[in-house]
Amino acid sequence: MAALRRAGHGVTLLAPASSGTALVGPGPAEVDRLVAWDRPEAAGLLLDEGPPPGGFRDAIAAHDAALAFTRNTAIHRALGALIPRVVAGDPSPPAAAGHSSWWYARSLASLGIAARGKPPLLEPTAADQAEAAPFLDALGPGFLAVHPGSGSPAKSWRADRFASVAVALHEGRQWLLVEGPADGDAARSLAVLPGVVRGRGLSPRGLGALLARASLYVGNDSGVSHLAAAWGSPTLALFGPTDPAVWCPVGPKVRWIRGAGGDMDRIAVEDVVGAARRLR
Repeated sequence: MAALRRAGHGVTLLAPASSGTALVGPGPAEVDRLVAWDRPEAAGLLLDEGPPPGGFRDAIAAHDAALAFTRNTAIHRALGALIPRVVAGDPSPPAAAGHSSWWYARSLASLGIAARGKPPLLEPTAADQAEAAPFLDALGPGFLAVHPGSGSPAKSWRADRFASVAVALHEGRQWLLVEGPADGDAARSLAVLPGVVRGRGLSPRGLGALLARASLYVGNDSGVSHLAAAWGSPTLALFGPTDPAVWCPVGPKVRWIRGAGGDMDRIAVEDVVGAARRLR
């Protein structure tokens, strides 16, 4: 996104609304608008049914080029019928390709654009700041943030170990427990700890604006960890089966720990606490 914007292009993101809104904003690494992938009209892109209907078709056809990170050739054909140039990209980088962000950015070369350096941080709108404000009032400056969930049990460190880390690091102050809709089990044992402020019901951008003010964030290999890093929070990400050399969050203050043999249970509490204190 940053490279496209730097080259003078407007950028639209075609993605699910729930996560895609995270990248719609004023910053130099953000997009101008989102076209929601999870609307009924988008189904035609998957099924070789010809051009999608009405406003959705017009929103897609208004562009000069598309980067399509999918192996679904029906999507490539459907986009190609509407947009002069479609560049297909593999969404799963091979292990030898290096970090996934550079793997994706390589697709820009066919458009004559070079990606360089680390991307700028995401920037809040007034609405993002207003959404974060009540939580900031409750937390105070320089707070600890913890997210014990992820998209897969295999990528999640045990909740009782996250609880031990929170107790060791919150230093008697209020601290943030980030809870998504699927994090109930992971968050339950942390929600009763002293000083907890439960971060629930926030939009991705409201959460990002909140995490930008944290002195430390600790979480699994999850979307929230990537969000924290992209907003500039000092981020400690815990890895097991996924490779941090490929999937580590991108940001100015990021460290990671990986369990030996890809096993999350082999990450020790004392190692996380030590790494977190050094990062903070």
